[in-house]
Amino acid sequence: GYISRSFFSIAGVLVISIFISLLPATGFSQDWRLSGSYNIESVGFNYVPNRTYNGSVGAASKGILELELERYLLYRLYIAGKAEVLLHNQQDLFIGGPVNYNQFNLGAIAGLQWPKFGIYGGVKTGSVWNFNIHASNASGDEFWVKPVDNADRLTTSFTGGIKYYLLNFLRLKAEITQTHNLPQNIVPQNSFTENPAFRSFDFNPISFSVGISISIPWNKPSRPKGSNTKLPPLMNLSSVNFDKPMKDTFVTSKFGPRWRSTHKGVDLDANLRDNIYAAEKGIVVKAGKGSGYGKMVRIKHAGGFETVYAHMSRIRVKEGDRVSKGQLVGKAGNTGTSTGVHLHFEILKDGKAVNPQSYVRF
Repeated sequence: GYISRSFFSIAGVLVISIFISLLPATGFSQDWRLSGSYNIESVGFNYVPNRTYNGSVGAASKGILELELERYLLYRLYIAGKAEVLLHNQQDLFIGGPVNYNQFNLGAIAGLQWPKFGIYGGVKTGSVWNFNIHASNASGDEFWVKPVDNADRLTTSFTGGIKYYLLNFLRLKAEITQTHNLPQNIVPQNSFTENPAFRSFDFNPISFSVGISISIPWNKPSRPKGSNTKLPPLMNLSSVNFDKPMKDTFVTSKFGPRWRSTHKGVDLDANLRDNIYAAEKGIVVKAGKGSGYGKMVRIKHAGGFETVYAHMSRIRVKEGDRVSKGQLVGKAGNTGTSTGVHLHFEILKDGKAVNPQSYVRF
């Protein structure tokens, strides 16, 4: 029956979500992102009006709480599982409409994420139940009445949307959803004293929503403590001796081939505005914006070496400055082509990128 179908559909989405969460992440500055969103969804109706109803009839707007767990896989690709529950149903500012009901959905989506915006699509399954239709009487008193027949339904939806990051932890979203198996031809209970808003109505299968999210990214170390990961031997150089450009950090994306291109440095875990230090003494040859690098600093060292520090939120040096090892050069950020707050760190020898892990232990 209805309960068993609902159970197996929800269980199926849970299995898919657990499976995708176990897939490995490759070449990304963040592994996971947990988001909590508040969305306002606009739902339309096709209806037969009831001329004895004294109120106005318009689209219903519902407040929905959404929790989403994203798993980043390849460069810009991510997959996610999410849960939605209708939170604000009654009449309030921006919220309300002639029909109240309960709603719950589970979903799985896939998307592409750029530094500031992303696109996604996916499927959801869930249920709607406990319908109430607005009604009034000749005196203008308001009531809520039930449908004549049970309108509870198990639903399936296809959804697509866009996300825009105002900050690394704050984003906006807009979504369009097409829902199947919504209740149709709903007839409200009627009486001489209670006149419902409709004689009958159908849900429009297309709905729109906008929302705002608080979003928290996090990483896993690429070389956990106690692992047997083989690292290249450290180069023994007399001209330079590089230090870590950040304290208490680890590599989140290694040097080398990555998604049809070569990653010319390493990505290091960081929080917004963490201090970034010069890895060795030298002269600042660039301090400004670089293509894809965002706010960046490039330092020339002895022996034909250079270091690059990219995606900064703040730059604390200028071109021509002589810096000492360990001197503050900037603050970590998310500028340029970046998928989350981190430091992209490069070491170059005679203009050619080399593996930083051959020169520094992170």
